[in-house]
Amino acid sequence: MAWTAGCFGFALAAGAQSGEHPFLESYDLTVQEGRVLVQWVMQGGATCDGSAVERSTDGERFETVHRLEGLCGDPAVPVPYSWADADPPELSTLHYRIAFAAEGRSSVKRVRFDQLNRSTHRLYPSPTAGPCSLLLRVPESARVDLRIFDAQGRPVMERRGAAGRWHAIDLTGHAAGLYTVVAVAEGQRFDARVVKE
Repeated sequence: MAWTAGCFGFALAAGAQSGEHPFLESYDLTVQEGRVLVQWVMQGGATCDGSAVERSTDGERFETVHRLEGLCGDPAVPVPYSWADADPPELSTLHYRIAFAAEGRSSVKRVRFDQLNRSTHRLYPSPTAGPCSLLLRVPESARVDLRIFDAQGRPVMERRGAAGRWHAIDLTGHAAGLYTVVAVAEGQRFDARVVKE
């Protein structure tokens, strides 16, 4: 079965991934440090003129986040493309798809982006009945010193040299009230508050 691409009239032989758009040989998502890399390969004979990368946080409402313009693609051989989403929404499940001008869209792929791009830190949930998570915008290799104080400023917990950006904090067994979390890493200080129910 052949597919004819838009204004160029290229003939495209069927050979895309099963259930995928005939213009695509492959496409994938990779979470990297602070970004999501979208990579795809256009089948030989397909034009990418007017193609776009679309993104959604709910899998329903998509917005165009990148557009390819002008002559691109090849009449005979597959052509790889990539685009880095340098500002994905923090702590979200992201859905991406490739739009082919008037020729339809790819399947939707999703990826979990558990990083911070704009915030320096997040502590959640708050209020909490016990465990919560502290996420810092530091390298995964960072060493973090954590101190937790109760509402009267008394230290209730301390952890030194903890690795990474994610830190579990369990207030189970502690009295209800407001707690302050102080984290120091990479020469930065992060202050956060959490309410223990």
